[in-house]
Amino acid sequence: MGTIKKLVLAAASGLALCGAAAAANTKVGTEGAAFLKIPTGSPRAQALGNCGVSLVEGGEALGINPAGIASAQMREFSFSYLSWLQDYSGQYMAYVHPIGQSVVGVNLAYYGIKNFDVRDADGVPQYGADVKVRNGYASLGLAKGFFLEKLLVGASVKEVMEDNYTEEYKNLVFDAGAILRLGRKLSLGWSGQNFSGKAHQVVKVTRLGGAFAFNPFLTVALEQKTYSDRKGKLGGGVEFNLPEEFLQVGRVSLRAGYTPGDDVGKSVGDNTLKSLGMTETSGWAFGVGIYSAQALGYGMGFDYTFAPYGSLGKTSQLALKFQF
Repeated sequence: MGTIKKLVLAAASGLALCGAAAAANTKVGTEGAAFLKIPTGSPRAQALGNCGVSLVEGGEALGINPAGIASAQMREFSFSYLSWLQDYSGQYMAYVHPIGQSVVGVNLAYYGIKNFDVRDADGVPQYGADVKVRNGYASLGLAKGFFLEKLLVGASVKEVMEDNYTEEYKNLVFDAGAILRLGRKLSLGWSGQNFSGKAHQVVKVTRLGGAFAFNPFLTVALEQKTYSDRKGKLGGGVEFNLPEEFLQVGRVSLRAGYTPGDDVGKSVGDNTLKSLGMTETSGWAFGVGIYSAQALGYGMGFDYTFAPYGSLGKTSQLALKFQF
């Protein structure tokens, strides 16, 4: 039974780690809570190659850069569902509330695996094994804008839980970030996540990037992501917008992004990837977003992202947000 536990723990950690879009080195896997690398709650950032430190706003910002919630002018509630690899999935909820010159935000994320395939060292299925893989976090953030919203600064405190059948960790960590807007076209962002956690139990993430809006239709983002258990990687993405004033019904955004990742081989059983010609594609992500400020008198948005991972299959994430 000890062998089974080791296999379960290794597999669960690997599922959260796969597709984190960074090249491997000798330190990979030495840090816990690898699921914190996944851009849950922000299909927009995921579609831009997991790049959004200088762009995220509202509830999606708490999981990437807490400074982004300072841009909220209205109360906002958002919900997203993430379908990751090998039946690993996650749900994310966030609420932001402007109070005077500041904005307060809370979020909650939960991940788990259904129908986990447990085998012993000889590959024999262990149908009677009671396997539970549960990961999650909850955070409380505060952010404020300065100099007519040109500089946004934010911080959050976060409780992280990881329960991978044999071991359970709980850690209190802290995030901080800033966004600097230079004119109407250029924005720069930095965030540091998961600081003060116990050594090797929570992976630390640092993001540094920028975005440039050539015009109201086209925005390009670049971002360097560095993790405490692997080398950093530079990625980027492009967002093409059809503004609401042109369509009269809402703003439509088309997105694509890329961050180099590990070679994960070719998919042989996924018909969707086969029909799209993406059986060997990894590192890329594609998404669409729709937002309307006129729907029933409220702001409403929908975002969807699709990302292929070669032999590992595909991932997707959808999100809904309401502003009132």
